[in-house]
Amino acid sequence: MRKFLVSAEQILTFTCLMLYSGTPLDPFLTDGFTVKEGDRTIFRLLYTLTYIVSLSLIALRWKKANYVFSKDKFIWALIGVCALSSFWSSDPDITVRRVIALLGTSIFGLYLASRYTLKEQLKLCAYMLGISAVMCLLFAILVPQYGIDSYASLRGIYPTKNVLGKTFVLSGAIFLFLAMTTKENRLLSWLGYLTSGVLVLLSKSTTSIGNLIIITVAFFVYDRVLHLKYKVMIPILTFLSIIGIAFYAWFISEADTILGSVGKDTTLTGRSELWPVVLQMIAKKPWLGYGYGAFWIEQNSESSIVVQAVQWDAPNSHNGFLDLWLALGLPGMLVFVIGFVINWLRSMYLIRWNGKSENLWLLVYLTFTILSNLTETSLLEQNNLEWVLYVSAILSSKLSTRPNVLK
Repeated sequence: MRKFLVSAEQILTFTCLMLYSGTPLDPFLTDGFTVKEGDRTIFRLLYTLTYIVSLSLIALRWKKANYVFSKDKFIWALIGVCALSSFWSSDPDITVRRVIALLGTSIFGLYLASRYTLKEQLKLCAYMLGISAVMCLLFAILVPQYGIDSYASLRGIYPTKNVLGKTFVLSGAIFLFLAMTTKENRLLSWLGYLTSGVLVLLSKSTTSIGNLIIITVAFFVYDRVLHLKYKVMIPILTFLSIIGIAFYAWFISEADTILGSVGKDTTLTGRSELWPVVLQMIAKKPWLGYGYGAFWIEQNSESSIVVQAVQWDAPNSHNGFLDLWLALGLPGMLVFVIGFVINWLRSMYLIRWNGKSENLWLLVYLTFTILSNLTETSLLEQNNLEWVLYVSAILSSKLSTRPNVLK
């Protein structure tokens, strides 16, 4: 009976992860993602169900969940700022509803960290993303009107090629981590990594291709270099940083040639036109912002100014950090940045003084968070797998931190 209950809980967790990532039902229920968010009642009901399930399962292990909850104050402080923003939000009703959804999403992340070890969490994610990969390929073959966009780029079960690309950059990071840190099913993990890479290539998302390369290189740097002695580690990190900055400077100076060779232009699909206008809107309310989730809605006159200025229907800033500042102003930015930097430095320290893989994954995932939010928005987003894993990665890394002293 116990095995049955454990299996049932794992299946339930797997289903919730699939819902947060994107299900094969999404394209059908939204007629190829043409139905507006406000009309997607069934998805709101499904997400609400995941909140109820998470709370119910946490209640069964409330002591451990309470202990895990207390391990990081900044996540909950940030959600608190989101809640407070309803008092000055340009649309308080929207803000309140989305804060509740964000809290529910964060509670699911808390549940993952309190119920499963980090590797168990990532294995469940790997199974889910493996099935998603198969579904993306099947959609491209069987229902190409949904699986392939008008530019012949793969989008599979996701609304755009960029979402698919970003999702399988994350998938590649997970499979690479499992392949390098777990002996069990190592061959399968490498196959998952390679498949993720193929899907990213088929998406034709230049940003995602670059991000997957950076994440792969970063993994090996973190895993190898951070264990070296300081007199060796610091020069190597300095050298790699100089190389990285030089490469970035070269890329910017040669952007016309590089992007032109892959059919892109230096406007980065309108982002370089969008960001200056967004910064102007931030400058109007830099201290408190427009309220969580309240800026990018149709009835908001401020967002309509942005859309009119750039002459395309921007759904967000295409930059998670700009959207965070738009929503929560300086207080929200400070709470996030302080918490992020503390966890970044802490993970680097513990990789050196503690052999546990939780800290390596946290550092890799924080790197992914930065990369994925430079040209897209998923930071502090409700009903989103990336925020679920952000919460679980930070909390999981803090459950066992006793260092093994290295020579």
